[in-house]
Amino acid sequence: MLSESQGWFNRNSSELKEGGATILARKARHAPILLINGLWAVPVVLLIRILRPIILIRMGTLNSGRIGHFVADGAEQLARLQQQPTNTVDLFWLGETCNIQWERMIRRALPVHSLVKYLDWWNRAIPGGSAHMLPSSYTGSRDVECLYARYDVQIPFMPGETEQALSWLRSKGWSDGEPFVCLLVRDAEYLANDPIHGTARQRAALDWSYHDYRDSDIDTYVPAIQWLAAQGVWVIRMGSLMAKPMPVGMDHVIDYAFETDKSDLLDIWLFANCTGCISTSTGPDAVSVVYDRPMLYVNALPLGLSLTWGRSIWVPKPLQWVSTGQPLSVREHLANTWLRYTDYETAGIKVVNMSSEEITQAVKEFWQRSSNSWKETEGDHQRQAAFWKIFLEWPEFSKFNGWLHPDAKVGTDWLRSVPLS
Repeated sequence: MLSESQGWFNRNSSELKEGGATILARKARHAPILLINGLWAVPVVLLIRILRPIILIRMGTLNSGRIGHFVADGAEQLARLQQQPTNTVDLFWLGETCNIQWERMIRRALPVHSLVKYLDWWNRAIPGGSAHMLPSSYTGSRDVECLYARYDVQIPFMPGETEQALSWLRSKGWSDGEPFVCLLVRDAEYLANDPIHGTARQRAALDWSYHDYRDSDIDTYVPAIQWLAAQGVWVIRMGSLMAKPMPVGMDHVIDYAFETDKSDLLDIWLFANCTGCISTSTGPDAVSVVYDRPMLYVNALPLGLSLTWGRSIWVPKPLQWVSTGQPLSVREHLANTWLRYTDYETAGIKVVNMSSEEITQAVKEFWQRSSNSWKETEGDHQRQAAFWKIFLEWPEFSKFNGWLHPDAKVGTDWLRSVPLS
């Protein structure tokens, strides 16, 4: 079972890659800068601590190297800013960021100042500063406290940004008012080649291979894409770096991942303004969640970490017992909430990719539910209710999910195919 000791819940992405020697070398390079800035930062830190009975000043950064954490943690901090006491002040600094547009928006919404870095560093270096330490997220980048629904976390776009994005869409043949869906199908290309995570492909691919079980083949999504296009829906295949392009010549389809004019602005704006988002559950879809777009998670794992706090349908990859070939039940899915492919192998579980037909059926349900044309039988309604009763009773629910949105579902066809217990 996934545990906090495995490091997922609070681990910084950079720590996954850097060994002890690398960290020491990096700190040695920055030591002179830290020492020089300590001449003013140390007295200020001590003053901040003296003032704590009157005003609590906290300092921290955001996990800005991975877009999913960067977006979710920014939204969480924005919500907390709206609920904190008047005698509490939170200050942030940012390191290297994975998306310049989201960085701009965070700087517009949160008190971000470069010099806070040195106050934060020296506060952590001098014993006794825990009360002034501000984590990137209190909840592992998961909205378990219902913050998105209770507070305004949608940072607005500037008029010029919106016009630039609309102009781009129009240049691709899209007309104002036409629905469009963002499609994000995870593969190993981004983490292996993105500069923040390492460009030595063989090394980086090995570093991140522990969750390759989450990858999918874009070709298996083509029939679903064609079905959406036949409904008059534009499909924008998203991604910064992807392994292979989609087949050419499909109407109402933009393979944005391979467009030469993609940008950090479009990365954020499209996810924030789409009619719906279809994803295999990977970082950038957090933008659509924060901006309350209808979500379909398809070919997604693990079930225990499904998104229950938004308008979503979750359709897991099928899991089978290697010894019998039988599908895992709902309870067995939850009991085997793993983050590493080796854990599934050790447990005797085979991870199976959904077929094109299964993906297409999930997309049809998603679109018809979004347009209020989905027909649900009484039996399917009862199975949904039984599923959520089991899920809510799962001992880890409060830790990783927290609450259940009234429009959160699991895929109907998948639920028909697996035992409940």
